[in-house]
Amino acid sequence: MARYVPNRPGLEEVARGPIAQDLVNRHTEHLAAAAGDGFVASYQQGKSRYRGIVYPDTWSAIGRNRRDNTLIRVLG
Repeated sequence: MARYVPNRPGLEEVARGPIAQDLVNRHTEHLAAAAGDGFVASYQQGKSRYRGIVYPDTWSAIGRNRRDNTLIRVLG
């Protein structure tokens, strides 16, 4: 019986590749738009994968996020 041995360099290449970056960019932009005004999307190439975050950029967005948990609600 053969054991599964993951191809780590191959998996990291896929996680860093242009297809993964496009998916992360689209999903992050969608979440930022759903959160409303004052929320922005940011992207970063990490050590092993491409990452995206959404955060409140204005004082009113920070207040709305604290009061209404806007980012939690947007995530589902």
